[in-house]
Parts: sequence; C-alpha cells; structure tokens
Amino acid sequence: MSKKLLGIKNLVVICVVLVWIQGAYAQDADQLLNQLRGKAEAPKRSAEQMTRAYRAAVDYLLPLMSADDVGSRYEHQIALQDMGSHAARSGAEAEREALARVLCRTVETAEMPATVRHWFVLQIERIGKEESVETLTNLLSSKDRELRDYARRALEKNPSQAALRSLESTLKQTKNPAWRTALLNSYQQRPEYEAITAQKPAQFMLNVLKNGTGPNQIVAAQGLVDIAGRLVKQQKFEQAMSIYVELNNWALSQQNKGEDTFYIRAAALNGMAMCDGSRAAEVVALAMASDSQKVRSIAVQAARNAPTKDAMRSLSAMLFELEPYYQRQVLGLIVELGDLSSVKVVRQVLDSADESVRLAAIDALAQVGDDKAAESLLEIAAGGEGAVGKAAHDGLALMAGPGVDDVIKEQAASGDAGSRVVAIGLFGERRTAGAVETLLNYAGEDNAQISAAAFKSLAAVADSSDIAALADLLAGTKDRQARQSAVATLKSVLAGSDDKDAVTRVIIERMETSDADAKLSLLTTLNASGGPVALKAVTEAARSSDEALRGAGIRTLGDWPDYEAAPILLGIASRPETSLTHHVLTIRGAVRLIRAATSAPLGDRADLCFSAFDYARREDEKKEAISAMGSVPDRKVAERLLELARNGRLKIEAGLAAVELAGNMARTNSQAARALAKTIRDMDLSAEINRRADNVIRGRRRR
Repeated sequence: MSKKLLGIKNLVVICVVLVWIQGAYAQDADQLLNQLRGKAEAPKRSAEQMTRAYRAAVDYLLPLMSADDVGSRYEHQIALQDMGSHAARSGAEAEREALARVLCRTVETAEMPATVRHWFVLQIERIGKEESVETLTNLLSSKDRELRDYARRALEKNPSQAALRSLESTLKQTKNPAWRTALLNSYQQRPEYEAITAQKPAQFMLNVLKNGTGPNQIVAAQGLVDIAGRLVKQQKFEQAMSIYVELNNWALSQQNKGEDTFYIRAAALNGMAMCDGSRAAEVVALAMASDSQKVRSIAVQAARNAPTKDAMRSLSAMLFELEPYYQRQVLGLIVELGDLSSVKVVRQVLDSADESVRLAAIDALAQVGDDKAAESLLEIAAGGEGAVGKAAHDGLALMAGPGVDDVIKEQAASGDAGSRVVAIGLFGERRTAGAVETLLNYAGEDNAQISAAAFKSLAAVADSSDIAALADLLAGTKDRQARQSAVATLKSVLAGSDDKDAVTRVIIERMETSDADAKLSLLTTLNASGGPVALKAVTEAARSSDEALRGAGIRTLGDWPDYEAAPILLGIASRPETSLTHHVLTIRGAVRLIRAATSAPLGDRADLCFSAFDYARREDEKKEAISAMGSVPDRKVAERLLELARNGRLKIEAGLAAVELAGNMARTNSQAARALAKTIRDMDLSAEINRRADNVIRGRRRR
C-alpha cells in the first residue's frame, strides 16, 4: 500500500473516531441534562459533584445558546430554564445553590452574546438568593444598560437582606436621575419596604391613640388596624402583635363608647390570635369572659383564625358552661378544624336540654369522632326518637373515625335486640368490608327482628353470587316480617343481576325443594328479574289449579317488567272463572305494560288496548284501557276513541284520550293530528277537552 493511500486511510479513521466521540459526548450530555431537568432518574451527588455536573451542563449548553443561528438557540435556552425550575423545587436547596453559583461564575467569566448573558441573569433572578448578590451587585455598574436593568430586577426579587442592602447602597451612590428612579422603584417593591415605611406612621398613630381625643383616636385606631394587617401578611408577627395589644388595651379603656370601639377591639383580638397561636387561647378566654355578647362572639372567630388549635381547645374546655348559641358555634368550629381530642367534651352536651345543641354535638361526633363517639351515637340511635335519633343514625352511616367499624361490629354481635338491629343496619349503609358473610349469619338467626334487619342490610351489599344463599335463607325463614324483608332483598339483588335467566334458574331450583309457603315467596321475587325463563315459570303458576299458587302467579304477573306479559295477563282476564280481584290485577298490569312499551308494534298495542277494554268488567278498568289508547298513535285507535266519544257513558274519558292521541300523532303526522283534534273540538265535550284540542290545532307542544 502506498504512503499516500495509507495517509488517506488514517485520516478517515481519525474522522470516524472524532464523529463517534462527538456523538458519545452529545449522548452523555443529553443524559446529564435530562437528569438535571428532572426528566430522568439522577444518581445521588455530593455538593462538589453537583457543582461539577452543573458546570458540565452549562459548558455544553453555552455554545449552543450562542450559536450564530439565533433561531436554534431557543431549545437550549429552555433547557437551562428547566434546570433552574427543577433545582428550585422544594427540598432541593443544595442543588439550587450549586446551580446559582455556576450561573454567576459563568456570567462573570464566559464570553457570550449580550442577549445570552441577559438570559443567564434572568435565570439567576428566578432561583438566586444570597449567594448571587455579589455578582448581581457588580453587574449594576456594567456598561450594558440592559444588563444593569436585568441585575436590578434580579436584586428586587432576591429574598435575602443582602440584596436589600445592595439596592440601598447603589441608590445612595448613583447620580443619574433615570437610574436612580429605577433603583428606587425596585427598593420600594421589596417586602421589607412597607414594614420600614410603616414604622413612623404607626408610631405617630399610637401617640394619637394614647394622647388624642374623640374622632382622631378612632381614625388613628383604624389606621393601626390596617398597618398591623399588612404586617401579618408579611409575617411580621411580633411587630403586628405589639400594635394589636395597644389597640386592645385602648379599646378596653373606651368600653361602651360606640360601635367603632367594638370593631377596633374585635380586630385587635382577632389579630392577636393570628399572630401567636399559644396566646390565642388566652385571647378567646378573655373574650368569652366578657359581659358583652358582642365581645363573646369574637372568641370563635379568633379561634378560627389562630395558627394552632390551642384557642379552639380552650373554647372546647368551656363548652359545658357556655350558652346554647355559643355551644353550637364552638361545636361547628370543632368540626371545621377536625379536632379528635375534643370528643370527650362534646359527649358532655349530648344530653343538653336544647335539641339544636344535641344535633350539633351529634354532627360533631359523626364528623371527627372515634370509637368512644361511636358508642355514644349508637346508644342515641337505638333509643332516641325523632330528629335526634335520625341524626345519630345518619351520622354513624358516614362516620370515618378510628375504631368506628369495630364498635359497630361488636354492637351487632351482642346486646339488646334494638341496639343490634341498628348496628346490623349500619353494615349495609356503611358497606363494611366482609359484611355479606356476617349478615347472612345474622339473617339465619331465630330472632325475627335480627333476621329482618340483616336481610334489609344485605340489599345494599349482596350481589348475584349471593342469590343461592339468600334463597335458601328465605326458604328457611318462618317469621312473616323477616320473610318480607328477605323477599325485598332478593328482588333487589335479582334486579341488579346481569344474567337474568341464570339467576332465575337458581330461584326455580329452590322452589322445587321448598315447602308451599316458601315456594310462594320465592315465586313472587321473579318479577324482579323478568326475562323468558322467569315469565314461563310465573305463567305456569298463574294457570295452576292450586289456588294459592295461582294467586301468587297472577299477582307477580300483574307487576311484570316486560311487555311480553301483557297478552298473557289479558288471556287470564278473558276467563270467566278468574276472580274479580285477579281480574283487576291482570287488566291494570296489562294496561301499564301497553303504555310503557313504546317500542312495540303499534298494531299489537292497539289490539291489546281493545282487548283490555272489552274484557274489563268494571268501569274503572275500562277508563284505564281508554286512557292507554291515548298513548298508541294508530288510526284504528283514533276511530275507536271517536266512536266511544260519540256514544255511551265514557265519552269524556274517550275525548281526553283522543286529544292525547292527537298530540302524540302530531310528531309524525301533523295533518292527521289536527283533523282528529278538530273532530273532537266540534263535539264540544267539555271546556278542558276543547282547550287541549285547540292547542293541538294551533300546533302547540304538549306539556
């Protein structure tokens, strides 16, 4: 190989290596940037390692931020900004300080375009504290006017006292009016400025308060309230407290001298409570000891504003001796602040002679109470009546304090029947974990009250998987009250099942092995599931030769959820041997289904309406059948209603149904609807029918 070819080959290898190194460096830099921006997991670094990491990242970004192509700089400027945001997060003070120092050093030493240097100072403004003040102070004398302005704004936002001193010093030295104005503006924007400037007016107003008379004192006091309020916002609590104490002392010396004095004292007491949580307890005790009802009313508000719960607990300790109005206020405050330690004192007023206090105490225990509170509320719920008993029960249903479920479980397992019934009911309302198995056991107890309560509670927590167990328990229940609860619960669970036919088969299987009474009870639950399997079983029962079974089947069909039962019901109604009671149930059940089945074929619904009318034995059922015709917008129905309206005792009912029918027809055939309404209007059956017909004729919507 010639030397020339060898040289070319070596050059190519060197270029490839350089490209690889640059690529690897960029990859490492991107990984580091992602760590420092919070977009990738970062290793734990010491303060020195953190500084080195930030220097490496800034060294990588700086040439990219300074590129000749200005448009390409933005992405890298944002990367620097993201680093600052991540470093300034809560709990990362070491990272923030390390980055701020690196930024300051870069601004002082690195070559970069002016706009990039401005961007660096802007990031110092966002995260800098005392470590940045020296650099920013030096920049205040820069020849770059914009850079000076960036430094000024950064010192304005810097939270350290050193930044305030820097602005003060520069302000004293500068001669340029425009620059002096800008520096003064920054100085006045500092949070310390208001406190500094407030000292002289505050002292002047205090002198007026102590030595002045009449309206001047009120004006001075109001001004001091404003100044103290601003000091509180700046967290200058000691300065604010000294003003509030002076105001309170002055207001005490001016008692009974008008509303203005009272409001000054109210503001002073509230302010004292806000400034010092430990002293707030003394403040509320002082206010509550006053003879003035107005001053006493300040106590609760002062405790609410206090930074700790000491004041509220001071009021809680007085709860039993307070007037009902203040008892209610303190109880509300206990709820608002969620103080579990107050449960004991709240229980002391549960037997107050004032019902509103008892209700407030129950509410407080329910919202912040523990196991002891639950014991008290259970006692009230079991023995109380009216609003108090209901409030205790409702409170227990929602109560979330420690040990509450354990107390309810213990009460449900033992004690008198009344208390057990309340506790068992709460299992369902609270949807207690593992409640189903426990309630199934209680449902099988011999005590009818306990069994009925357990069945009722199961309705809230049982599901399809529990249907077999519920059916078995129902079949074994002899007490009438307990069995009624079991039927209601089983129907509730059946109604919520997704596979209607599957759960129906479970019930039918239990019916086959149950005694006569249990079989009838199980049968009556099938209208909750509906569907073809259930309908077949109930229809067979309704046609049974066994009178009791037939009656249960007809009653169950009469409340069937599906339209398919309507012709079956009318078939039973058509039989002469059907008793009047069962006949009424079948007609009314069929009419209800005809009305509800809006998606069924109109012709079928019309024929069923006519059958219901023809089979009806009493006028009441005939009226119901006529009314149902009004919900079936069909030509045959219109003709039948007009015939009935012209003849017989039911012309008013037929006229009303015909107008309803016209209104329903208007949605699809407005011309036919108006023609029917006009025909009814011409019959002049009644003023109400005429009014409704006129509305249809004019095209007004039915209400």
